Amino acid sequence: MLLWSPTPARAEEPEAPHAEPTSRESAPASPEPVATVAPDFETYLDWQASTEVEIGLRLFDEGDDYRAITSIKRYRLLSGTPDSDHLAALLIGEIYRRNAMSELAMQHFFDASRSAPNAEARLQSYLLGLQELCLNLGAIATCYETLVGLQARANEDAPGLEELLRYQTLFVESLLRSPGVTEARADTFDDPALAGAARELVARHRAFDSLKLKQPWLAATLSALIPGAGQLYNGRPVDALLALGFTGIFGAASVYAYRGLDSIPLTVAAGLLALGFYSGNIANALVDAKRINATRYQRYYDELQTDLWARQRFEVRESAVIFSFGFDWPALTPEPATPPSEPPIPDML
Repeated sequence: MLLWSPTPARAEEPEAPHAEPTSRESAPASPEPVATVAPDFETYLDWQASTEVEIGLRLFDEGDDYRAITSIKRYRLLSGTPDSDHLAALLIGEIYRRNAMSELAMQHFFDASRSAPNAEARLQSYLLGLQELCLNLGAIATCYETLVGLQARANEDAPGLEELLRYQTLFVESLLRSPGVTEARADTFDDPALAGAARELVARHRAFDSLKLKQPWLAATLSALIPGAGQLYNGRPVDALLALGFTGIFGAASVYAYRGLDSIPLTVAAGLLALGFYSGNIANALVDAKRINATRYQRYYDELQTDLWARQRFEVRESAVIFSFGFDWPALTPEPATPPSEPPIPDML
């Protein structure tokens, strides 16, 4: 990238024609004016764009995300080249990704793919956007179909990506609980990192069926037989005591109102309350068992993503974008612990 130096260039001075002095002591010649060449506008724009991208990259590294976006956008507007569009879209997409704005991140990564300088960079950038679609936006079925289609393109445009795409396809198949996640497919990877992760993926895929899950029908049946028994089965002793206590209290109150007070209205009111708590206790046991299972499923998938998703990533080295993958999953940009306080106003009295 061209850097413009603000120091003006000095033109060569023309030689004065030779003349004989008219006297013994000739008067000193007056200095000729020095001609300067002003930098052209395009060179100035290149220099300004270089300054903005350097500032943007520094702010990006420091985590000052929104100021970084401002500088990066200025760089893209000043430069106006496909390379600057590609780099700016990648950096802004990464800023949105680490701030948990997955849809905006995906859009910018796809924009970067459209302005990429070559076929391999186009596919690498597209994979960054697809990654957001797969993991953070939850479109697993669409993600799987796209990954399968990209493998054919990788064979022609980016052979180095073919193994990564095959591994990510295997990973998504595991999320979809496909029977095709087998050890035979795990042994087809040449890259040591992908091969080890594929074997671990197959092991976890098999262990999924042995997750300790609750049986919702059993929890509901137990609560129907004895109020609170289903909650106790779900591991909720406090809920079990509440269900048993309220159902028992209002059930006893309805009997007392009928036999002891001989009051039909009180009997009906207490009986309805008892029936409500009894029915609610059954529904609570059923729903809570399903919620426990959903939580355990979610924990399984979160750990799978954190440990075994081969994350596509990039970094900028000496004005070049370097793509790579790894299994580390960086945290999002942390929020400040406490909001910045206003500076105190000095007392002038």
